[in-house]
Amino acid sequence: MTRKLFLLFALATLIPAQAYASFDGRATGGTSCGGCHGSASTEVATVVSGPSTMVEGTTANFSVLINPQHSVGAGVDVALAGLAGATLGVIDANTKILSLELVHTDGLSGLPNGNIGDWAYNFAVTAPMSLGTILINAVMLAFNGDSDNSSADLWAAAPQFSVDVVPVPELSTVVLLGSGIAGLVAIGRRRSSHAES
Repeated sequence: MTRKLFLLFALATLIPAQAYASFDGRATGGTSCGGCHGSASTEVATVVSGPSTMVEGTTANFSVLINPQHSVGAGVDVALAGLAGATLGVIDANTKILSLELVHTDGLSGLPNGNIGDWAYNFAVTAPMSLGTILINAVMLAFNGDSDNSSADLWAAAPQFSVDVVPVPELSTVVLLGSGIAGLVAIGRRRSSHAES
């Protein structure tokens, strides 16, 4: 019996183990997938879109897209820099927060919302109650589907996206703006009534 176990152990060590990828996202600061997937590729481009200004204390939605989409799945890592206190939030079902960064949970079994062919990941950013600039770093990876972490998977980091956090408008500003709009409406009505008579 001991001899059989020894032979099985010896055979198991001789058979090369297949390198299967772990498709759970990794927190890398939103700048690279190079730890597992080789160098950045010029064949793909990653872009962040969303508002360029936010009022302090508010939340806004953003998205990150990789293009062209010529693989079977996509991974993502988004991290915030700049203004302290800004936080990321999950929107898509296929994402999670890991070490304060937004990452994919499984880039192959279902793209962002579980829809194959959807190559944009959506996320939320909440601004702190302070002024400054939030910097969004994002990187996306296009998996080729061979279950192997390799340079055959294409990735690219997005240009850093800046969001200026502005103060909450003061009540006097809102009142002044409201009275200005009311004045314009009144002038429009007067002109309309003169044109009819």
